[in-house]
Amino acid sequence: MTPQPTIRPFRPEEAGAFRRMRLRALAAHPEAFGNSVADEEADSMAKVTERLARGDTFAGFLDDEPVGMAGFFQETGEKRRHKGLLWGVYVAPALRGTGLAGRLVDRVLDHAAGRVEMLYLGVGIANPAARRLYESRGFVAMGVEPHAFRLGDRYVDELMMVRFMPGAPAPSGDWRAILSLS
Repeated sequence: MTPQPTIRPFRPEEAGAFRRMRLRALAAHPEAFGNSVADEEADSMAKVTERLARGDTFAGFLDDEPVGMAGFFQETGEKRRHKGLLWGVYVAPALRGTGLAGRLVDRVLDHAAGRVEMLYLGVGIANPAARRLYESRGFVAMGVEPHAFRLGDRYVDELMMVRFMPGAPAPSGDWRAILSLS
């Protein structure tokens, strides 16, 4: 039986391991992430360490090596702090199909509970496997951002998805019906 990765927050002292994993993800799948390798490399290690100190970036670890990750960001400001973002979901190729991505998303959902009323994300239109994962966790489509990313001479459109957290007030109006009006 294959050992299951342990999921926990990255620790600030693991900033180097986080950055290596993040750079691998960005290089291998530039269409799946809003940052580029250059964007990530431009951040100082102090900034990366500070990000990890918040305890909002989770990883699956096997033998103390990260093999998958997912992050949470809570919006700031009086009008936006009820919203959070699920970002940076990535699983090393050798562990894809093992359920690790779902476990990481579940960990972020648990972390977000009680902190935000809704969690949103963007997923590339050409990534149906990721969309199925998010739908299986209660996320629903709320729109499309055309040309969300530019990669040289091509563009990536993103499906924007949302999940209302347990106990959150129901959305006002029939916003899903509006999406079908085109």
